[in-house]
Amino acid sequence: MVIIFITIVTIMSRPIAAQTKTPTPTPGQSPSGAAPSPTPQITAEEKEQDTIEKIKDLVASKVAELKLVDKRGILGVVKRISNSQIVIEDHKEDQRSIDIDELTKFVSSKSSFGISDIKEGDRISAIGLYNKDTKRLLARFINVSENVPINIEGVVTGKNSREFTLTVIDSGGKTNNIDIESSTKTNVWDDKTLTKSGFSKVLVGQRVIVIGFPDLNSKETVNASRIIHFANLPISEVLLKYAPVEESGTPTPTNTSTR
Repeated sequence: MVIIFITIVTIMSRPIAAQTKTPTPTPGQSPSGAAPSPTPQITAEEKEQDTIEKIKDLVASKVAELKLVDKRGILGVVKRISNSQIVIEDHKEDQRSIDIDELTKFVSSKSSFGISDIKEGDRISAIGLYNKDTKRLLARFINVSENVPINIEGVVTGKNSREFTLTVIDSGGKTNNIDIESSTKTNVWDDKTLTKSGFSKVLVGQRVIVIGFPDLNSKETVNASRIIHFANLPISEVLLKYAPVEESGTPTPTNTSTR
């Protein structure tokens, strides 16, 4: 009896494993039945840092854009024209492309003026945003005027002291009649110095730069507002074939009263 009693007590003292049914996890709940893990929260400091990084990227993009784009003006004669583009030829005889968009403004004395009023051969000036990569100008203002200043770089091939005129041939071989007026400013470049000069000191065979306006009565004449002549600057190979030369092959600066 004692042995049986001890056996019963021993069995009853052992832990009895509870047979429970494993619950099926519900959506959003872990298999163990625990509550779902909370979504990581972004702190205010992390949000601020993210905003700073976006601002840095934006500034870097704008800086790169500003280095690529420059405000610039172009003068020239219209060669081709369409609804969205004008191609002009500048004083160096280079063709330049001007783009037109809805923000482009056309300036004229006419009450109503637009791109349809511009014709081939018109002299125009355009101001806008110049792309250094594509070398195109996005025009913001376009003006059509006969009084747009022009630059002529060439060699003096004739001089008329009575009429106060010069004959200048540019690098393209074009002959330009230069009319000297009382308001014309004349300077000479000599020994790296620019000093005041006069019409009488401009010699045939010298290299010159003329800045002026086309004469409204003569397309071949330019009314000079400023002249710079070069006393000792060698004539370029292109201009040399137009300049009066000695038998030695060097330019012959002369002060002649005939063209």
